[in-house]
Amino acid sequence: MISSKTISQLLKRNIPITYINNSGKYLGSFINNKVDIDKQVNQFKCKENSLFCLEFAKKIITSKIKNEIVILRRYDKFKQDKIKDIISSLNKYISEIQNASTINEILGFEGTSAKLYFSGLSNLVSDDFKFDKRSKRPPKDPFNALMSYGYSLLYNEIVISLTQVGLNTHAGFIHQNKQGHAALASDLMEQWRSPIIDSLIMKLINNNLISISDFTLNEDTGGYYLSRKANNYFIKYYEEKLRSKNNYFKHAKHPLTFRQSIFFNIYELVKCLESENLDSFETLTLR
Repeated sequence: MISSKTISQLLKRNIPITYINNSGKYLGSFINNKVDIDKQVNQFKCKENSLFCLEFAKKIITSKIKNEIVILRRYDKFKQDKIKDIISSLNKYISEIQNASTINEILGFEGTSAKLYFSGLSNLVSDDFKFDKRSKRPPKDPFNALMSYGYSLLYNEIVISLTQVGLNTHAGFIHQNKQGHAALASDLMEQWRSPIIDSLIMKLINNNLISISDFTLNEDTGGYYLSRKANNYFIKYYEEKLRSKNNYFKHAKHPLTFRQSIFFNIYELVKCLESENLDSFETLTLR
């Protein structure tokens, strides 16, 4: 419960309020909306540039798969042959993406690599948290419940950042236009999924910070959902993750928190939109 006076103060201080239900679905936000018409003119111009969109897709999806490889290596304590084989296949898809001539080709490689990656993650957790595949609405197991909730938080984080910078959140370069879908946020989010959310989930599970008893099964929908207590734990560690510092961006003059890194990444894109040239656009790539 938030009073109208509190909402007014938060808006004045440029602090967004977000509403997400217990399944992780984003419902809406109160935010001090900014529109920078010059930036958006450049954005829509680049959106109509098929070569720009193709190169953007190559950069983002390549970064995504590289980050997935790092996460698999990081948590593969027993050096499983299956994980080695998955990583080998993911590296091949990275090479294929560089030679792709359409975004649909790239998305095809991305979809296949995602299935391999998730099968790898499932092999790196305890039996309680193993899962068959990615399921969303509703999440069919506890691991997917964590991913759905975490990805919703991250999606909203990027929507807010894009709004504060003044870009149009719905005008993406990879994902297609869809009513109510912030396509540009989904585009940029691909590079952040495994570094922020997947690594956080693995930490929570491996350190027993969240257990299988923290989930409930909704018999009507067949979906698994976090308990209120576990939900609060997740938010706490999610915020800690966003506030932790990194040196992943070479162009940055000093270490950045992950939240600052998202803004930095967006401002880098803004510069490239002005020139319609992505040579200097730096994506997040784990090391």
